[in-house]
Amino acid sequence: MHSVNHILIIDDDQINNLFSQIILEDANASALVSVCTSVPEALDFLKEITQSKDAAFPDLILLDISMPTLDGFDFLDQYYELGYPQQHKTLISMFTSSEEQEHTERAKKYDVVVGFIRKPLSMPTLLSILDKQSISFSANNLR
Repeated sequence: MHSVNHILIIDDDQINNLFSQIILEDANASALVSVCTSVPEALDFLKEITQSKDAAFPDLILLDISMPTLDGFDFLDQYYELGYPQQHKTLISMFTSSEEQEHTERAKKYDVVVGFIRKPLSMPTLLSILDKQSISFSANNLR
């Protein structure tokens, strides 16, 4: 099992967050799992991490697409505007409860998005994401 140092869940669904945390804990997927329930909260959280010398920026973000006010794509736009993709090797998987082709097409413009997770998170899906994360880190380390 490949594990990462820090996973951030961004989802307004408290039950899904709890379930995802249990799956991540059972899989021993990360030393640290953080949860934010809105886009503004997540952006503030990342800003605080960036300003701290001791805090670890997430290696993986599990991002809900559909949230009130600002959605997952709003987060991605601001994430790019803040320059995080150039500063960090974080990969993002998007949570979805729908199968809208529009979301898949829209996500292709963000190179940090490695795929979609059907809610709820499952162990096989998590293992697949962590394998992608491991491959990405290996490729980045070769550069």
